[in-house]
Amino acid sequence: MPETHADFEALLGLLDMQMDVNRQLLELSEEQRQSIIKNDVEKLDSLVRQQSAQLKKLAALEKKRIAAVADIQAALGLPKKPLTLRELLPSAPQDKQKLLQDLAEEFSALLNGLKEANDTNNLLLQTNIELNELMLSLLADNVDPLNNLYGEDGKTAEESPAGPSIIDHQI
Repeated sequence: MPETHADFEALLGLLDMQMDVNRQLLELSEEQRQSIIKNDVEKLDSLVRQQSAQLKKLAALEKKRIAAVADIQAALGLPKKPLTLRELLPSAPQDKQKLLQDLAEEFSALLNGLKEANDTNNLLLQTNIELNELMLSLLADNVDPLNNLYGEDGKTAEESPAGPSIIDHQI
């Protein structure tokens, strides 16, 4: 049993490191939101690069976590299948069960926070893209989006010949 105790210690250490990386990812996501709102493309690019580096760290830690769980499964004679923290909990030493339980709850809350932050950032980016496309369309086509059903001659806008564009472009 002392061997599994050490295995659980290693697992807890890896989980702590993963938690730290996820916290950093959440901070970066929140900074991204501010950069998107401020339309600070350079800062956003820097944040995406930082996020990518953190995701690489997280992937490496996840490989180690999977190996640590496999070691625990082998030591305890458990079937080889992917286990969640909650499934591993009953097999943990008594003094580690509370720590694992707390980590599972903290991970759940943190991952939900990350998902919400990423969903918000995605929505902001999508809105920004749509706004930029609208502005480019206005500049390229010289169309009033609020009054483009009928031309000055009373015909529908599709029947009216297009006026000169602000931006020279060829199709």
